[in-house]
Amino acid sequence: MQSPSEINDKLNEALQLCTIHCQRMSFAWSKVEKYFPLDTEKYSHLLPEELSFIDQLIFRFSKLQDSMGGKLFPTLLHYLGEEVKGKPFIDQLAKLEELNIIPSGTDWLLLRETRNIVTHEYPFITEEVIQGLNLLNKHYRLIMAIWRQVENYISLLPPFAKGLSRS
Repeated sequence: MQSPSEINDKLNEALQLCTIHCQRMSFAWSKVEKYFPLDTEKYSHLLPEELSFIDQLIFRFSKLQDSMGGKLFPTLLHYLGEEVKGKPFIDQLAKLEELNIIPSGTDWLLLRETRNIVTHEYPFITEEVIQGLNLLNKHYRLIMAIWRQVENYISLLPPFAKGLSRS
């Protein structure tokens, strides 16, 4: 059994990791947002540097989605005294939604689908790549809204949950 201090450390670590992914994803987004929604013409004229920012956006979106779902959510539920060990992820999402930590478990599952779509590269099927990137454009805003809600929820927890270094 983990001590409250160990749970707190895990929560802070997960929060820091997600913050890094979010910041880097947002930076990449700021470099390419003007191109969305993409079409074949815009996509074919992207420079290698712009494509690298799209790659970074895809990578950080995926990492943020994975880190929140795999580390932050279970640790936060554990911190709140919820049993997560052995519980299906869908049940964890339902609990997060019930506690108003996330707005919708269904939306979270959409983000997972988007992650799966954009991480599979089919460079020879340009139309599918463009559709996936346009979906990422839409779901970038969704993951950011969820992130802000989760971050706000955590900020309202008792000081211990925010780290012992806050004093």
